[in-house]
Amino acid sequence: MNAYIEREGIAMTDTSLRTQNRMPDAASLSETAPRAARQEKKSDVTKTYAEILAGKLASVKDDLKRMEKEREDIEDIDTLRRDAEERGTLRPAAETPETIRRVMGDGTILVMTTENGKIVDQYRKKPRLVPVSNAAAPPDAPTSEKVKMEPAQNLLDMLNFA
Repeated sequence: MNAYIEREGIAMTDTSLRTQNRMPDAASLSETAPRAARQEKKSDVTKTYAEILAGKLASVKDDLKRMEKEREDIEDIDTLRRDAEERGTLRPAAETPETIRRVMGDGTILVMTTENGKIVDQYRKKPRLVPVSNAAAPPDAPTSEKVKMEPAQNLLDMLNFA
């Protein structure tokens, strides 16, 4: 480094060159107050950001714990299911028949039984129709238009579908 200094012709013995930019003058002293305020704002922003990150990290850790617990529960259920299948006390889910009941718009109940995703049995149960007064009919309409037939809701039909 001394060779560089000698080659460039810089004399480092002069103390004014070394201390020239280190001493604050009046202009730089007036800038220290806003600089301190900016530093405080930066520290406040840094603290707020750190708090937000800590909260997010805590929520992620909680989510990980919850997901790990759910995974363990699923593994426990799977082992119980496999044990029951090995003992022959549980039929596989694919062979279990499923009954689907739908109430159609006209009151008809559609009953479908499926096995392995295929429809095995399907039938419709028609509702019992009862006469109801037609409020939409004009007053001078014939008597047949003043009465309309609507499906009667029977709770037993909805429960049993028999």
